[in-house]
Amino acid sequence: MRKLRTLDEFEEEYFRKHPEQIDDYLTEIFQEYTENNDYGTLLASLRVVAGVW
Repeated sequence: MRKLRTLDEFEEEYFRKHPEQIDDYLTEIFQEYTENNDYGTLLASLRVVAGVW
């Protein structure tokens, strides 16, 4: 059976290939958090970045 990749896995791969984009990504997710106060989205996005390191 074929294993499908998750969106998080795609994002982690992208940031491994383009680490210069991580700063912009972090800025964007924190801006969205300040507007929406959505802890779930913030934590999910931080997990993606943490998976890169």
